[in-house]
Amino acid sequence: MRTVSLINLGCKVNQYETDRIAGALSSTGLNVVFGIKPADIYVLNTCAVTNEGERKSRNMLTKLIKLNPNASIYVCGCASQNNSDNFTTNPNVKFVIGTQNKMEIAKQICKDYGLEFNQSLVQTTSRTRGVLKCQEGCNNFCTYCLIPYLRGREKSRPLCELISELNIMEAEGINEVVLAGINLSSYGSDFKDGTNFLSLAKMFKNRKMRFRFSSLEINVVTKELLEYLSSMPNFCDHFHLSMQSGSDHTLKMMNRHYTSGEYLQKVELIRKYFPFAGITTDVIVGFPTETEDHFKQTLETCKNANFADMHVFVYSSRSGTVAAKYKNIATNVKERAKILADISSASKQKFLESNFGKSYQVIIEKQADANGYCTGHTPNYILCYVKGNYKSNDILNVQIKNIYNDGVIAELINK
Repeated sequence: MRTVSLINLGCKVNQYETDRIAGALSSTGLNVVFGIKPADIYVLNTCAVTNEGERKSRNMLTKLIKLNPNASIYVCGCASQNNSDNFTTNPNVKFVIGTQNKMEIAKQICKDYGLEFNQSLVQTTSRTRGVLKCQEGCNNFCTYCLIPYLRGREKSRPLCELISELNIMEAEGINEVVLAGINLSSYGSDFKDGTNFLSLAKMFKNRKMRFRFSSLEINVVTKELLEYLSSMPNFCDHFHLSMQSGSDHTLKMMNRHYTSGEYLQKVELIRKYFPFAGITTDVIVGFPTETEDHFKQTLETCKNANFADMHVFVYSSRSGTVAAKYKNIATNVKERAKILADISSASKQKFLESNFGKSYQVIIEKQADANGYCTGHTPNYILCYVKGNYKSNDILNVQIKNIYNDGVIAELINK
């Protein structure tokens, strides 16, 4: 039996697409695994959101060939869409496709190995948390971002299609689903039948499986949405709100359509309905036009927001974007990133401490490590270490005790 290993780089949409390819290949008789493991066939789903993401995609190709010099490699994703020559010239690479119609990889593998292709909505995944891709593409054209050029314009998936996939996930015993998209917040904007972003939450009414959103824009954070979500016991109160900068001038140069004040108002609105919500964000440091004053404004905004965590990125110039043409006046970028990372660490510790003594349900994701701790996340996305020999996908009632490693110690309680 031949083994095919799938390697995913990048966003949750990529994860979903990789899992769908894996699902199609699982029914062919191939042994399907995930990650950098010995295999006869590799599927590499690449990323190009930053220069670093693209470099990792190229380097992964080298790693796989070292692992098996005779392997057949099939490549898809943003990096191959942006520059296919990085992959097509390699003799081990048998097939390259970009961001569209990724299922063609599964078809091609079946054709090359004389297997019968059967497409279905079933996913095969190495994770306990399911991902549901709700839309494709982005119309925002932030000046630093290459993704709209690689993924195309926004297109929402029909609600009936999403419900069919959810039904399959539920039948397979998946306890948590992440709703994802290239620009998830735009869901429904291309429909004329009244389907909108709130419709995504309504799919989970009367379901036992809990759900959370991937990255959101602040325009969808409304009183109507939060009131509805607060009535749903299976909603996970983790809001990853893209910010990118806390400076109004920098936001304007990024083509982000809000001010730092408007952003903070949305953070305050969330906490009105979800006082212990995990609110996380992305921040870009060293944008070409970012002066020292602009950076100080970002620091102040981040401090006022009291994020549960922050993903700090150093600006990556992408050829073909508007920002790549800006004169770069940013200085001390590494120092700025370190300052912001320190603020993030302090803010995360404060958030974790505010949850001491609180009780949550945790879905176990990883079984016991060498120290006897299983791990899983709370609804507000706190990583919990729980002592015991529990299985993946077990649901535990726990109480948060104290900080441990990159999360907290949580003790089992009867409830």
